[in-house]
Amino acid sequence: MSRANPAERMSRFRRRKRAGYRVVVSEGDSWFDYPMYLNLIDRIDDEGYFAHLRLESSGATVADMIGTKRDLNALADIVAEEQPICVLFSGGGNDLLAKAGRLFRKGQFNDPSAHLREAEVDKMTQELDRHYRRMLDRIGPMAPVLAHGYDYFQPSARPVKFIGVRLPVGPWMHPAMLDKGIVEDAAQRSIATVLVDRMNEILQQIQVDYPLDFVHVDLRGTLNVDSDWANEIHPNNQGFRKVAYEFIAQMKAKLPKMETQRREREFQDA
Repeated sequence: MSRANPAERMSRFRRRKRAGYRVVVSEGDSWFDYPMYLNLIDRIDDEGYFAHLRLESSGATVADMIGTKRDLNALADIVAEEQPICVLFSGGGNDLLAKAGRLFRKGQFNDPSAHLREAEVDKMTQELDRHYRRMLDRIGPMAPVLAHGYDYFQPSARPVKFIGVRLPVGPWMHPAMLDKGIVEDAAQRSIATVLVDRMNEILQQIQVDYPLDFVHVDLRGTLNVDSDWANEIHPNNQGFRKVAYEFIAQMKAKLPKMETQRREREFQDA
């Protein structure tokens, strides 16, 4: 089970900060705040490398977190005060799920992309792109941001359970696809693959455009389809461990060099 108690999280952060640990700030959705298992951030926090200030909330969309000037300024104020070595960010999945009913179209197609309403998909990805770039323009000069675009969702009727009890949430993609007559498991997974690829392509381009301010943590292909998923959009305990290790690997590989390059940029801009 995750460590969802805000008071415990804050106490842990303050204790480590007083002990001299370097600060990391995280903001995100249920991949950072999933309550049923030790989630991605729980796993990173358990490694004991950082004082981790956790702001994430299950169900949050990118628009919820940074969609308004007020929200973005609130995050920026925290980053300015804490001066973290980086910001970890998870978002976009709930933006997709909120629009799932509008993304698919009826018909029998061999190409999974043909099941998608391209105008709606483009609108969604452009909104994500705009929000991310606004965040980086505001926060990037203060701290680099590491974000992921999920691994390939697995549409299914599998319910969300807690201690064996089914909860009144989910599934999300599966019903929306059934409503459009997309009933084959293979077709549903192929469509989900296209959507996750689209989100990751946005982040890949942002990394090109903000090389000193952004790291795209590519999680595609990390999770075993048969053994690492709790339900159609969330990893299980083992799965969260795997994606957390991918984040840690990217932090170790990228942050030291970025820190040096960012100092050089500050010197040149001075």
